[in-house]
Parts: sequence; structure tokens; C-alpha cells
Amino acid sequence: MRKLVFLLALFCVFCDAQMLPGVKPVTTYMTDSTGKQQLVMDFSVSLTGIKDSNMPFSVFSSRPLMIYYFSPHCPHCKKSYNGIQQVAKEYEQRGLTSIAIAVNGVGKREIMMFMEEHNASIPFFQDNGDFAKKYGDGYVPRLYLVFSDGKIVRHSNLEGDLKEVKLDIEKLLGIKK
Repeated sequence: MRKLVFLLALFCVFCDAQMLPGVKPVTTYMTDSTGKQQLVMDFSVSLTGIKDSNMPFSVFSSRPLMIYYFSPHCPHCKKSYNGIQQVAKEYEQRGLTSIAIAVNGVGKREIMMFMEEHNASIPFFQDNGDFAKKYGDGYVPRLYLVFSDGKIVRHSNLEGDLKEVKLDIEKLLGIKK
């Protein structure tokens, strides 16, 4: 029995336990290392546009923004992207802007293949390493909701029901039910 528990714990460490079926999404309000100061998105972070390499990340500052952080090789990313794109389309008319950022180290061709495979309709960027250093936790996919004042909410579980994500988007957009 102890071996089974150990193996399960080891599995959770390597596979990101938040991605397991039946585990509720975890909303993490991003703070600095002290846990006291809420992080604000740095729109000067170096990103490379995939279809428009001249588009700066700063274009998206001061507006409600959803960022999908992913790897084109990740099976969880491949599985979750269509739902994220659906949510992006659902809230676009209400003022939500959405982009995707691929992890550092993958080629433009791989990102383009992911975009084609999923009929991507939002702008895609490649992380040059700075985004992951500031906001990453070592796992993908991740969803970042950036309020117009720059404050960030991070979602970890993006497969299946996106109810928690939608609730946070509605807070982001000031939609009252």
C-alpha cells in the first residue's frame, strides 16, 4: 500500500496533479515571492509575433486580456485549446481580447502547425523566455486573465468544464448576473 501511495505522489509531481480528471480548477491570484504584493502584467516582456513579428505585446495593455500559455507538443494543450478558443469567441463581443503564447524553445513552424490544426483565430506569440520567468510555474497549459489595471489571475485546469474560467472572465469584464 505504501508503494502505491508513493507512486501516486510521484505521478502527481511529474504530471501536474491539477490536470487529473475530477480535480476542481484552482484559481491562483498571482503574487510576488512574499505573497503580499499582487503581480501586475509586464507588457514590455519580449514576445515574437507568429503571423506579425512586428506586433508588440504592449498593444494588449490596458484592456481585459486572456492569455493561453502552451506548448504545441503538450497533449493537454492540444486537448484544451478548442475550449479556450470557444470561450475567447464567446466573450470577444463583450470586450475580451485573447492571445496565445507558446513556450520558449519551440520553432515557429511547430506553432504554425498547432494553429492550423486548431483553426486558430486569435493572435499567437512565442515566448523568448521572459514570460515564463515572470509568470510561469513550469507547467502548461496555463490561462492568465489580465485585468485592465494589469492584475493577473491564473487558471491551471483547462480541460473539461471551464465554468470557473468563465466566472473570472465575467468578473474581468464587469458582467453582472
